[in-house]
Amino acid sequence: MRNYKRIAAVATATALLFSPMSVAKAEDEPLKSMPLTEVLNLKTASFDNNFNDFDVFTSIWMDVWGQLPESPVQAISNGNTALTAFVPTDRAFQRVVKHLTGKTFKSEARIASAVMSLGAKTVEKVILYHVVVGDPILSPAALAANGAKLNAASGETIGVRVSGTTITLVDKHKKHTNATVILSAVDINKGNKQVAHGITQVMLPTL
Repeated sequence: MRNYKRIAAVATATALLFSPMSVAKAEDEPLKSMPLTEVLNLKTASFDNNFNDFDVFTSIWMDVWGQLPESPVQAISNGNTALTAFVPTDRAFQRVVKHLTGKTFKSEARIASAVMSLGAKTVEKVILYHVVVGDPILSPAALAANGAKLNAASGETIGVRVSGTTITLVDKHKKHTNATVILSAVDINKGNKQVAHGITQVMLPTL
């Protein structure tokens, strides 16, 4: 896997929309600028047998940026660009590949390859559909956001449904199981301008 040099560049403004459901850190001190690349291990992709982490996301993010150097996905490496990322686990990517192709791949490398076979521009749109630019959305705000609409960086919206402590994200694909937020993997990188939440499914925009 190639290890692309991370650059500090703001993503293309026309591709990034702000969310009406955003909340900054409640404490008085300013938010820090550690990018998600530092906490999600997005500098290198190392496939393993743990399907509960984010190796496939890492791999496709690197590949998209490598093939499309000006892609707004680069914003995830710029800690001064405030955003929230909903990051699917490796298992989530296995599920979406099965949904799209009918095939169940047992290795993360095969799953990543299957995703990239859709083409860099398509995968770019999928990644951006998981990013909401603006002050980071922390889990307390998300739990109070039943009925909200998030403006994704892809230009489409994501619906939010909350029942108890279950946060469901409603995507554009009617026949695909909606993602839920993994409560044991929320507020990753809290205290910084970029935060992430793990999710159980890959959200699909209009492709």
